Amino acid sequence: MFMQRQIARTKIIVSVTSNIDALLSQDTSIAPKGRSVDLVLPKSAGQIRRSRDYRVYLPAGYDGQTAMPMVMALHGCKQSHLEIQVVAGLDRIADREGFIVVYPSITSHTAFRSRNCWGWWMHRQRIRGSGEVGDLLQIVSAVSRDYAIDQDRLHVCGLSAGAAMSVVALANYSDVWKSGASVAGLAFGESARAVKYAKFVPVKYKPIMMLNRLLKRALVCEAPDLLIIQSAADKQVDLKASEILAQTWRTATSLSDEPTETASGKTQNTPWRYAQYADNEGRVRLGYFTVEGIKHGWIGGNAGKYSTTEGPNVSELICAFFSASQQALSPVESYCRPLVAQEQHLSVLR
Repeated sequence: MFMQRQIARTKIIVSVTSNIDALLSQDTSIAPKGRSVDLVLPKSAGQIRRSRDYRVYLPAGYDGQTAMPMVMALHGCKQSHLEIQVVAGLDRIADREGFIVVYPSITSHTAFRSRNCWGWWMHRQRIRGSGEVGDLLQIVSAVSRDYAIDQDRLHVCGLSAGAAMSVVALANYSDVWKSGASVAGLAFGESARAVKYAKFVPVKYKPIMMLNRLLKRALVCEAPDLLIIQSAADKQVDLKASEILAQTWRTATSLSDEPTETASGKTQNTPWRYAQYADNEGRVRLGYFTVEGIKHGWIGGNAGKYSTTEGPNVSELICAFFSASQQALSPVESYCRPLVAQEQHLSVLR
Protein backbone atom coordinates (compact mmCIF):
# COMPACT_ATOMS: atom_id res chain seq x y z
CA MET A 1 0.00 0.00 0.00
CA PHE A 2 1.12 3.51 -0.73
CA MET A 3 0.01 6.91 0.46
CA GLN A 4 -0.55 9.96 -1.71
CA ARG A 5 1.88 12.81 -1.67
CA GLN A 6 1.71 16.12 -3.50
CA ILE A 7 4.87 16.61 -5.53
CA ALA A 8 6.02 18.96 -8.23
CA ARG A 9 5.66 17.82 -11.83
CA THR A 10 5.30 19.39 -15.23
CA LYS A 11 3.91 18.43 -18.62
CA ILE A 12 6.68 20.40 -20.34
CA ILE A 13 10.29 19.31 -20.56
CA VAL A 14 12.41 21.81 -18.62
CA SER A 15 15.72 21.38 -20.37
CA VAL A 16 19.24 22.69 -19.81
CA THR A 17 20.34 21.74 -23.31
CA SER A 18 19.12 24.95 -24.95
CA ASN A 19 21.87 27.05 -23.34
CA ILE A 20 24.32 24.37 -22.26
CA ASP A 21 27.29 25.85 -24.15
CA ALA A 22 26.91 29.16 -22.31
CA LEU A 23 26.51 27.38 -18.97
CA LEU A 24 29.66 25.33 -19.36
CA SER A 25 31.71 28.39 -20.33
CA GLN A 26 30.76 30.57 -17.35
CA ASP A 27 33.58 32.55 -15.70
CA THR A 28 34.73 31.01 -12.40
CA SER A 29 36.88 33.95 -11.28
CA ILE A 30 34.13 36.10 -9.75
CA ALA A 31 34.56 36.22 -5.96
CA PRO A 32 31.53 35.40 -3.78
CA LYS A 33 30.06 38.29 -1.79
CA GLY A 34 28.05 36.51 0.89
CA ARG A 35 29.25 35.19 4.23
CA SER A 36 30.15 31.80 5.68
CA VAL A 37 29.08 30.59 9.13
CA ASP A 38 30.85 27.66 10.82
CA LEU A 39 28.66 25.43 12.98
CA VAL A 40 28.73 22.06 14.74
CA LEU A 41 26.10 19.35 14.93
CA PRO A 42 26.66 18.04 18.48
CA LYS A 43 26.86 14.39 19.34
CA SER A 44 23.75 13.21 21.19
CA ALA A 45 21.75 10.13 21.99
CA GLY A 46 19.59 8.61 19.31
CA GLN A 47 20.29 8.81 15.62
CA ILE A 48 23.38 11.07 15.64
CA ARG A 49 26.46 8.91 15.98
CA ARG A 50 29.12 11.64 15.99
CA SER A 51 29.43 15.39 16.09
CA ARG A 52 29.84 16.96 12.64
CA ASP A 53 31.34 20.27 11.65
CA TYR A 54 29.60 22.08 8.82
CA ARG A 55 29.72 25.44 7.08
CA VAL A 56 26.71 27.39 5.85
CA TYR A 57 27.15 29.90 3.04
CA LEU A 58 24.56 32.70 3.07
CA PRO A 59 24.40 34.43 -0.32
CA ALA A 60 24.66 38.19 -0.67
CA GLY A 61 20.89 38.54 -1.13
CA TYR A 62 19.86 36.55 1.96
CA ASP A 63 17.58 38.66 4.20
CA GLY A 64 16.62 36.09 6.83
CA GLN A 65 12.95 36.26 5.85
CA THR A 66 12.61 34.99 2.29
CA ALA A 67 12.90 31.20 2.12
CA MET A 68 15.65 30.10 -0.24
CA PRO A 69 16.52 26.76 -1.85
CA MET A 70 19.37 24.85 -0.21
CA VAL A 71 22.22 22.94 -1.85
CA MET A 72 24.30 20.55 0.26
CA ALA A 73 27.78 19.79 -1.14
CA LEU A 74 29.79 16.83 0.16
CA HIS A 75 33.59 16.65 -0.03
CA GLY A 76 35.53 13.67 -1.33
CA CYS A 77 38.15 11.47 0.33
CA LYS A 78 41.32 13.25 1.49
CA GLN A 79 39.46 16.52 1.06
CA SER A 80 37.77 18.83 3.57
CA HIS A 81 34.44 20.62 3.47
CA LEU A 82 36.36 23.90 3.20
CA GLU A 83 38.26 22.61 0.17
CA ILE A 84 35.13 21.53 -1.69
CA GLN A 85 33.71 24.99 -1.01
CA VAL A 86 36.71 26.54 -2.76
CA VAL A 87 36.99 24.24 -5.77
CA ALA A 88 33.28 23.86 -6.60
CA GLY A 89 32.60 27.59 -6.78
CA LEU A 90 28.97 27.15 -5.77
CA ASP A 91 29.01 30.28 -3.59
CA ARG A 92 29.41 32.54 -6.61
CA ILE A 93 26.39 30.91 -8.27
CA ALA A 94 24.44 31.10 -4.99
CA ASP A 95 24.95 34.88 -4.95
CA ARG A 96 23.57 35.16 -8.46
CA GLU A 97 20.70 32.66 -8.24
CA GLY A 98 19.74 33.01 -4.58
CA PHE A 99 20.26 29.79 -2.65
CA ILE A 100 22.01 28.70 0.56
CA VAL A 101 24.90 26.22 0.42
CA VAL A 102 25.74 23.78 3.22
CA TYR A 103 29.13 22.05 3.44
CA PRO A 104 29.16 19.18 5.96
CA SER A 105 32.40 17.61 7.16
CA ILE A 106 32.85 13.94 7.95
CA THR A 107 34.81 15.33 10.97
CA SER A 108 35.59 11.86 12.33
CA HIS A 109 34.71 8.27 11.52
CA THR A 110 35.00 4.66 12.58
CA ALA A 111 36.58 1.71 10.74
CA PHE A 112 39.50 1.62 8.36
CA ARG A 113 39.16 3.97 5.40
CA SER A 114 40.99 6.79 3.64
CA ARG A 115 41.16 10.13 5.42
CA ASN A 116 37.91 12.10 5.41
CA CYS A 117 36.03 9.43 3.46
CA TRP A 118 32.26 9.15 3.81
CA GLY A 119 31.27 5.54 4.48
CA TRP A 120 28.95 5.21 1.49
CA TRP A 121 29.65 1.45 1.15
CA MET A 122 29.10 0.60 4.85
CA HIS A 123 25.68 -0.76 5.75
CA ARG A 124 25.34 1.14 9.04
CA GLN A 125 26.30 4.42 7.37
CA ARG A 126 23.94 4.17 4.41
CA ILE A 127 20.55 3.15 5.82
CA ARG A 128 17.74 5.50 6.75
CA GLY A 129 17.95 6.79 10.31
CA SER A 130 21.47 5.52 10.90
CA GLY A 131 25.05 6.70 10.78
CA GLU A 132 26.38 9.33 8.44
CA VAL A 133 23.39 9.58 6.11
CA GLY A 134 21.18 10.13 9.16
CA ASP A 135 23.54 12.81 10.44
CA LEU A 136 23.32 14.64 7.12
CA LEU A 137 19.55 14.81 7.53
CA GLN A 138 20.01 16.20 11.03
CA ILE A 139 22.27 18.91 9.59
CA VAL A 140 19.52 19.78 7.10
CA SER A 141 17.08 19.96 10.01
CA ALA A 142 19.42 22.23 12.02
CA VAL A 143 20.00 24.56 9.07
CA SER A 144 16.25 24.68 8.43
CA ARG A 145 15.67 25.79 12.03
CA ASP A 146 18.38 28.46 11.90
CA TYR A 147 17.74 29.92 8.46
CA ALA A 148 14.90 30.55 6.01
CA ILE A 149 14.93 27.41 3.84
CA ASP A 150 12.42 26.37 1.18
CA GLN A 151 11.68 22.79 2.24
CA ASP A 152 10.50 21.83 -1.25
CA ARG A 153 13.80 22.86 -2.84
CA LEU A 154 16.49 20.81 -1.15
CA HIS A 155 19.33 19.49 -3.32
CA VAL A 156 22.48 17.48 -2.62
CA CYS A 157 25.67 16.96 -4.61
CA GLY A 158 29.20 15.75 -4.01
CA LEU A 159 32.54 14.63 -5.36
CA SER A 160 33.73 11.01 -5.39
CA ALA A 161 32.95 9.59 -1.92
CA GLY A 162 30.79 12.67 -1.39
CA ALA A 163 29.00 11.90 -4.65
CA ALA A 164 28.40 8.31 -3.57
CA MET A 165 27.04 9.57 -0.23
CA SER A 166 24.82 12.04 -2.10
CA VAL A 167 23.30 9.09 -3.95
CA VAL A 168 22.87 7.33 -0.59
CA ALA A 169 21.04 10.41 0.73
CA LEU A 170 18.76 10.54 -2.32
CA ALA A 171 17.95 6.84 -2.02
CA ASN A 172 17.20 6.90 1.71
CA TYR A 173 15.44 10.25 1.92
CA SER A 174 13.51 10.52 -1.32
CA ASP A 175 10.81 12.23 0.74
CA VAL A 176 13.24 15.06 1.54
CA TRP A 177 15.51 15.74 -1.44
CA LYS A 178 14.20 17.32 -4.63
CA SER A 179 17.22 16.39 -6.76
CA GLY A 180 20.91 15.58 -6.61
CA ALA A 181 24.14 15.47 -8.58
CA SER A 182 27.02 12.99 -8.55
CA VAL A 183 30.52 13.96 -9.73
CA ALA A 184 32.58 10.75 -10.06
CA GLY A 185 30.16 8.81 -7.86
CA LEU A 186 28.74 5.30 -7.68
CA ALA A 187 25.47 3.42 -7.54
CA PHE A 188 23.63 2.94 -4.26
CA GLY A 189 24.60 -0.38 -2.70
CA GLU A 190 28.01 -0.77 -4.35
CA SER A 191 30.96 -2.03 -2.33
CA ALA A 192 34.35 -0.38 -1.86
CA ARG A 193 35.66 -2.73 -4.57
CA ALA A 194 33.87 -0.55 -7.15
CA VAL A 195 36.66 2.03 -6.73
CA LYS A 196 40.21 1.56 -8.02
CA TYR A 197 42.20 2.13 -4.83
CA ALA A 198 45.25 -0.02 -5.62
CA LYS A 199 46.91 -1.11 -8.86
CA PHE A 200 46.97 -4.76 -7.85
CA VAL A 201 43.31 -4.92 -6.75
CA PRO A 202 40.84 -5.30 -9.63
CA VAL A 203 37.61 -3.32 -9.66
CA LYS A 204 34.50 -5.39 -9.03
CA TYR A 205 30.88 -4.26 -9.39
CA LYS A 206 27.79 -5.83 -7.89
CA PRO A 207 25.20 -7.37 -10.24
CA ILE A 208 22.84 -4.75 -11.62
CA MET A 209 19.76 -6.69 -10.48
CA MET A 210 21.04 -6.66 -6.90
CA LEU A 211 21.66 -2.90 -7.05
CA ASN A 212 18.19 -2.34 -8.49
CA ARG A 213 16.66 -4.28 -5.59
CA LEU A 214 18.66 -2.36 -2.99
CA LEU A 215 17.63 0.99 -4.46
CA LYS A 216 13.97 -0.01 -4.73
CA ARG A 217 14.01 -1.17 -1.11
CA ALA A 218 15.54 2.11 0.10
CA LEU A 219 13.17 4.47 -1.74
CA VAL A 220 10.12 5.55 0.27
CA CYS A 221 8.92 7.86 -2.52
CA GLU A 222 9.73 8.11 -6.20
CA ALA A 223 13.43 8.61 -6.89
CA PRO A 224 14.53 12.26 -6.89
CA ASP A 225 15.91 13.74 -10.11
CA LEU A 226 19.62 12.98 -10.60
CA LEU A 227 22.46 14.47 -12.66
CA ILE A 228 25.47 12.18 -13.18
CA ILE A 229 28.83 13.71 -14.13
CA GLN A 230 31.82 11.56 -15.03
CA SER A 231 35.13 11.77 -16.88
CA ALA A 232 35.98 8.90 -19.20
CA ALA A 233 39.64 9.39 -18.22
CA ASP A 234 39.05 8.98 -14.47
CA LYS A 235 41.44 6.31 -13.17
CA GLN A 236 39.85 5.93 -9.73
CA VAL A 237 36.15 5.82 -10.57
CA ASP A 238 35.71 4.20 -13.96
CA LEU A 239 33.18 5.34 -16.54
CA LYS A 240 31.41 2.00 -16.06
CA ALA A 241 30.55 2.98 -12.48
CA SER A 242 28.58 5.97 -13.77
CA GLU A 243 26.89 3.82 -16.41
CA ILE A 244 25.73 1.43 -13.69
CA LEU A 245 24.45 4.34 -11.59
CA ALA A 246 22.55 5.68 -14.60
CA GLN A 247 21.03 2.27 -15.28
CA THR A 248 19.81 1.84 -11.70
CA TRP A 249 18.22 5.31 -11.79
CA ARG A 250 16.53 4.64 -15.13
CA THR A 251 15.13 1.42 -13.70
CA ALA A 252 13.92 3.14 -10.52
CA THR A 253 12.18 5.86 -12.54
CA SER A 254 10.92 3.56 -15.34
CA LEU A 255 12.85 5.46 -17.98
CA SER A 256 13.84 4.23 -21.42
CA ASP A 257 17.49 3.46 -22.09
CA GLU A 258 17.26 5.91 -25.00
CA PRO A 259 17.67 9.59 -24.02
CA THR A 260 14.94 12.06 -24.91
CA GLU A 261 17.46 14.77 -25.73
CA THR A 262 21.23 14.95 -26.29
CA ALA A 263 23.89 17.59 -26.83
CA SER A 264 27.64 17.52 -27.39
CA GLY A 265 30.46 19.99 -27.78
CA LYS A 266 33.88 21.10 -26.65
CA THR A 267 34.74 23.56 -23.86
CA GLN A 268 38.34 24.64 -23.24
CA ASN A 269 39.41 21.89 -25.66
CA THR A 270 37.59 19.27 -23.59
CA PRO A 271 34.98 17.22 -25.48
CA TRP A 272 31.74 16.54 -23.62
CA ARG A 273 28.40 14.84 -24.17
CA TYR A 274 25.12 15.34 -22.36
CA ALA A 275 22.05 13.09 -22.43
CA GLN A 276 18.84 13.63 -20.53
CA TYR A 277 15.95 11.29 -19.89
CA ALA A 278 12.36 12.44 -19.41
CA ASP A 279 9.43 10.38 -18.20
CA ASN A 280 6.14 9.96 -20.05
CA GLU A 281 4.84 13.22 -18.61
CA GLY A 282 7.84 15.19 -19.85
CA ARG A 283 9.68 15.63 -16.57
CA VAL A 284 13.45 15.30 -16.90
CA ARG A 285 14.37 12.73 -14.28
CA LEU A 286 17.98 11.94 -15.20
CA GLY A 287 20.89 13.80 -16.77
CA TYR A 288 24.15 12.11 -17.77
CA PHE A 289 27.16 14.31 -18.57
CA THR A 290 30.51 12.85 -19.61
CA VAL A 291 33.81 14.49 -20.54
CA GLU A 292 37.05 13.28 -22.09
CA GLY A 293 40.61 13.64 -20.81
CA ILE A 294 39.99 14.98 -17.28
CA LYS A 295 41.48 13.29 -14.23
CA HIS A 296 39.59 12.37 -11.05
CA GLY A 297 38.20 15.45 -9.32
CA TRP A 298 35.84 18.39 -9.71
CA ILE A 299 35.64 19.39 -13.38
CA GLY A 300 36.06 22.98 -14.53
CA GLY A 301 36.28 24.27 -10.98
CA ASN A 302 38.56 26.64 -9.14
CA ALA A 303 42.16 25.69 -8.47
CA GLY A 304 42.53 23.43 -5.45
CA LYS A 305 42.74 19.89 -4.17
CA TYR A 306 41.04 17.30 -6.40
CA SER A 307 39.94 19.88 -8.93
CA THR A 308 40.87 20.85 -12.44
CA THR A 309 40.34 24.29 -13.91
CA GLU A 310 40.25 22.74 -17.37
CA GLY A 311 37.10 21.73 -19.14
CA PRO A 312 33.44 22.66 -18.77
CA ASN A 313 32.12 24.34 -15.64
CA VAL A 314 30.07 21.50 -14.15
CA SER A 315 28.97 23.61 -11.17
CA GLU A 316 26.88 25.74 -13.51
CA LEU A 317 25.39 22.62 -15.07
CA ILE A 318 24.54 21.21 -11.63
CA CYS A 319 22.80 24.40 -10.53
CA ALA A 320 20.92 24.66 -13.84
CA PHE A 321 19.74 21.06 -13.40
CA PHE A 322 18.58 21.81 -9.86
CA SER A 323 16.79 24.93 -11.07
CA ALA A 324 15.04 22.98 -13.83
CA SER A 325 13.93 20.43 -11.25
CA GLN A 326 12.53 23.26 -9.11
CA GLN A 327 10.54 24.65 -12.05
CA ALA A 328 8.45 21.49 -12.32
CA LEU A 329 5.70 23.04 -10.24
CA SER A 330 2.40 21.63 -11.50
CA PRO A 331 1.14 19.59 -8.51
CA VAL A 332 0.02 16.03 -9.15
CA GLU A 333 -0.39 13.03 -6.93
CA SER A 334 2.52 10.69 -6.40
CA TYR A 335 2.85 7.79 -4.02
CA CYS A 336 5.10 7.04 -1.08
CA ARG A 337 5.54 3.88 0.91
CA PRO A 338 4.12 4.32 4.42
CA LEU A 339 6.89 4.63 6.99
CA VAL A 340 7.00 2.08 9.77
CA ALA A 341 6.86 3.40 13.33
CA GLN A 342 10.60 3.64 13.85
CA GLU A 343 10.98 5.61 10.58
CA GLN A 344 8.18 8.12 11.02
CA HIS A 345 10.08 10.56 13.24
CA LEU A 346 12.91 10.68 10.70
CA SER A 347 10.93 12.75 8.20
CA VAL A 348 11.80 15.87 10.16
CA LEU A 349 11.31 18.22 7.23
CA ARG A 350 7.78 17.26 6.24
